[in-house]
Amino acid sequence: MKRAFERAKKAVENLFWDTCFVEIFAEESTDWGETLHRKGEGDSFPCRLTEKAAASGENGLLAEMEQTVILLYPAEKEIKAGSAIRVRKENGEERQYFAAGDSQIFLTHKAVGLRRRDVV
Repeated sequence: MKRAFERAKKAVENLFWDTCFVEIFAEESTDWGETLHRKGEGDSFPCRLTEKAAASGENGLLAEMEQTVILLYPAEKEIKAGSAIRVRKENGEERQYFAAGDSQIFLTHKAVGLRRRDVV
């Protein structure tokens, strides 16, 4: 049973062609008692960015476009809700996102919904 699980986990992780960089915030206390938050580069690991677009409209006219973006990543990694995430696609393109909620945990991996950060 364990061997089958390891094969399934390896099969899912072989689909992780992109690279994720998760930003972290560290607290520092000053000599005068103020707490500062500094942004830093956190963990980087392989991941898979999936995108699905759906268009809706009436009478052949495009009314709005909705895009669902989900990030799949290794089960032993952690991405907290609201975390800033930079994804480098396999073609070298980089995109910036926020984790839109808590991660869903599966046996072989985790998944989290994302929102684009660099879109106005």
